[in-house]
Amino acid sequence: MVNIKKIILVFIIASVSTLSLSAASGFEAIINVPIGLSVGFQNYKLTKEAERYKDYIKNEVDLNSSIGFDIGVSAQLGYMIQVKEGFGISVLAEIGYSHDSYSFTFVNNKKENHSFTTESLQVGLLPKFNIGAFSIGVGGGVKIPFVIKASSKYDGKKMDSPINFDKKISNNIKSPVMGYVKLTFDYSIFFTDYTAFNIGLYAGYDFGFSMTDKVLRQDAGNKTFEYMNFSSFDIGLQLGFKFGPKA
Repeated sequence: MVNIKKIILVFIIASVSTLSLSAASGFEAIINVPIGLSVGFQNYKLTKEAERYKDYIKNEVDLNSSIGFDIGVSAQLGYMIQVKEGFGISVLAEIGYSHDSYSFTFVNNKKENHSFTTESLQVGLLPKFNIGAFSIGVGGGVKIPFVIKASSKYDGKKMDSPINFDKKISNNIKSPVMGYVKLTFDYSIFFTDYTAFNIGLYAGYDFGFSMTDKVLRQDAGNKTFEYMNFSSFDIGLQLGFKFGPKA
């Protein structure tokens, strides 16, 4: 009899605790606007035939990293589970628009700047750890470009780009999907129990894209590169509006 009372008491306590946590948990939605800078990286591999000319080729095509501009807007939707008072875990799906830049200067001519810009659909997953009004997110996903452009400048003035870009995406890059990872830090200023203004920082890495033989002007034979791809490291500020419970 005593054991049954203990079991019932434990069940009641557990039920009350669960209901309490469920009340504090709930649906979460965030409109997020990241604004930041990017640092571009170039990576390529020469064919065996081209290796003998590598010093000449490097002088012609090697690019130094430069600074670009990124911006976007996304919706983060999901659910926050309150583990204990002041601490909760959010699992959020993310979908939105992303403008990304990959900027470079020529190794042998610092005045000559080349950049690529992509306009993409962004889809990903962003789990967050909520500690009071702070949250830390670690996530990733893919960016699917619907526009990609190349531009060139010499001493700040526009010039014809040596990159032969086409309006059709598939003629420019080998894969229509680009991966990314990111780390976010946010602080929520709550106006009510369920609405807040978010301000924070983010850092991320875009795995970027590989050029097609057509863009590299080697589709007619005499291949110089096994591949050439571009990626970027991104960092910046993000602002947002949050609907969801406090941790």
